[in-house]
Amino acid sequence: MEVLNTLLDLPQMTITAVESNDNEVHIHLVYTTERRRCSQCGQESTELHQNHPRIVRDLPISGKTCYLHFTKRRFFCSHCRRPFSERLDFVDPYRDYTRRYQDYVYRLVRENNISYVERIEGLSYEVAERIFVLEAKARLPSHPFKDVVRLGLDEIAERKGRGSYDLIFYNLDTGAPLDVLEGRTKKQLLTYLEALPEATKARIEEVCIDMWRPYAQAVRLALPEARLVVDRFHVMKAVNEDLKRLKNKEKKALPKAAQSCHYALLKNEEALTEQQQTTLAAVYAASPRLKQAHQLKEAFRAIFEQNYTIRKARRRLKAWIKRAYKADLFPTILTSLKHWLRPILNYFAQRTTNAASEGVNNKIKLIKRRAYGFRNFGNFRLRILAAF
Repeated sequence: MEVLNTLLDLPQMTITAVESNDNEVHIHLVYTTERRRCSQCGQESTELHQNHPRIVRDLPISGKTCYLHFTKRRFFCSHCRRPFSERLDFVDPYRDYTRRYQDYVYRLVRENNISYVERIEGLSYEVAERIFVLEAKARLPSHPFKDVVRLGLDEIAERKGRGSYDLIFYNLDTGAPLDVLEGRTKKQLLTYLEALPEATKARIEEVCIDMWRPYAQAVRLALPEARLVVDRFHVMKAVNEDLKRLKNKEKKALPKAAQSCHYALLKNEEALTEQQQTTLAAVYAASPRLKQAHQLKEAFRAIFEQNYTIRKARRRLKAWIKRAYKADLFPTILTSLKHWLRPILNYFAQRTTNAASEGVNNKIKLIKRRAYGFRNFGNFRLRILAAF
């Protein structure tokens, strides 16, 4: 039994018997000591008060479900004149499974979904869900914003096509999500940010957002000393949306060689394949307006690729705005630039972006596919935070 005791790794116990069948292993245990310290006064006691038979589930052995059989003892303390239950290191009170099995189930749920764990472990959905929630909450940091200097905000759809969005906070220096807020209104965000400790708010130097006015309003009110930065990739996305609308408008008049021009126009020019370069040349030859719009798009992108100061970037952007106005192109982004120019230019202070959130968002999409939806927002939040 010595090898089995070593593998089981329960210093408080020793094995007396092992029973096994095709599906299960049952291990019977007794205690290695006959005394315990009172939880109230610390005095040792050997006076046994009660025995309660216990069966708890442990990690599987050789693919078989494993159960541990032992008695839960209560001792009588002669100093306190009252009984007390001994504390076991390997199982929490009122649990039918060991701590390491609880951790095992948590990791299975985190990497798969509750239905999968329900099927392979034979647990009810409710038990698997409860284990995951307990373990996930225990692992959450008590002060996730404690060391944050650069904060990112981005949204994620709870369920695609239902207009239900939640807000994710990122530490832009580590790329890790900090928390998830249900909803994305100004009031919700403002309430959340104002509740942060004053020292935490004072430490935040930059906040990166997309061009969503409620975000900007809440950040300016709650974090007035922080530099507000509009994510350059959201700005570029708006430029591409204007170009795409023009492309759709002009597409019917294009010759066949230029018809499949979506990627040729919207991809970064240096990343075009040989076929896409040929298509772009056909677009240039057939549509002077699309040619001019594409060149303006590339000129806009080039500004953000340069290591400009804010002052120089301002000059370059204003020159681009004049060209776009003169050409009567990019009406949506021109309106946005009018309202958001300063936060957009703030990118050039430290070149801060929300790029880290893209990898996180892709992982969140995978989590949603695995989980087949969520019963409530709390579980959705825990699944996101537990994944990083």
